[in-house]
Amino acid sequence: TFSSPWPIAKGSVYDVECRDANTGDSAFLSVSNAAKGKAISDLPNSFFLDKLFSSNGRFSFYGPPTDIKVKKSYMEGNNRIIELSFSILSQSTGSEIPRNAIVAATIPQGTDEAVMLVGSSTANRWKKGSEAAIRKTIDSFKAIPAPKSSMKVRAKVDPRTL
Repeated sequence: TFSSPWPIAKGSVYDVECRDANTGDSAFLSVSNAAKGKAISDLPNSFFLDKLFSSNGRFSFYGPPTDIKVKKSYMEGNNRIIELSFSILSQSTGSEIPRNAIVAATIPQGTDEAVMLVGSSTANRWKKGSEAAIRKTIDSFKAIPAPKSSMKVRAKVDPRTL
């Protein structure tokens, strides 16, 4: 769960994301690859960043992000916090837009993937106060496993095969 000042983004490119359509300030959830039994504190920053900045990652719509710099990486309770900056390409101008972000990641008990909340804004907005809203959103993040259920998973049936 997390609390955000922005509404839920709607559309085919959004999974779980809250976003201000006017400013681009946003927070979204992402799930990592398997951690292979490693504790969240033992994983390198690249484990998280490779997922976020992959060719099909949220920030790679118009090309891979550049100038990726980790400013801080630390543990806060059960969460790994990574503060970083990077640049993305603008669709309309083709220019690079500097962004700042904070990632909170945790591996819920009984799982082997990290659940990540990523909050970001443009570097200009960050300096003008969006950092506070993003930090508050990141601070609200909590990921726990779903309760056990006796329900059976139904196989999806492709109607074309009937």
